[in-house]
Amino acid sequence: MKLEPVPCCEGQLIQRAKRGESVAFELISKLYRPTLNQVAMRIVRNADDANDAVQETMVKAFRAIKDFDPNRPLKPWLCRICANVSIDMVRSRKHESDPLDQHEYMLCDGSESLSSQAEDSIAKELVVEAIGRLPVKYRQIIFLRHFRHMDVNEIADELKAPEGTIKSWLFRARGLLKRDLQMALG
Repeated sequence: MKLEPVPCCEGQLIQRAKRGESVAFELISKLYRPTLNQVAMRIVRNADDANDAVQETMVKAFRAIKDFDPNRPLKPWLCRICANVSIDMVRSRKHESDPLDQHEYMLCDGSESLSSQAEDSIAKELVVEAIGRLPVKYRQIIFLRHFRHMDVNEIADELKAPEGTIKSWLFRARGLLKRDLQMALG
C-alpha cells in the first residue's frame, strides 16, 4: 500500500493544532472544507445539511486531533469522519417528517412524469435505507466505491486493508444490498 507523502506544512499545522493552537486548526479547516463539503453533498444531497455535516466533522476532528498521527495524511481521516457524520444524518432523517416545500423543486422538472419522479424518489430512499442497514464496514465500502467513485486499490489504501479483502467485502456488501432490496420490493 503506497501512502501519499504528508506535505510539510500540513504536518506543521497538525503539530500546532495538537498543541491547542486554534489558528492552526482554522487553517486546516479552510484547507479541507471544500473537499469535505463535496463528500457530504454526495451523501446528504442538501446544501444546508452538508454544511452542518462539515461543521460537525470539524468539531469532531478538533476534539480528536490530539490522538492523530502527524505522519499520516489528514485528508482521508477527515473524509472518513465526514462520511460517517453524513451517513448518520441521512439515517436520522428517515425518522423525521420533511415538509413538502423542501422537495418542491422535484415537482418543477418537466422532463419526467410526476409518477416516474415519485417512483425514482421511492427507489432512491429504499436504497439509502438499505445501505444504512448494512454493517459499518460494508456501508463504508459501498460509500467509497459508489459515492466517492474510488477504485478497489484506493479503498484498500484508505482502509489499510488488502485489496482481496476489499473485493470480498464489496462482493458481500452488494449481495446483502441485493437481498435486502429484493425483500423490500417484494
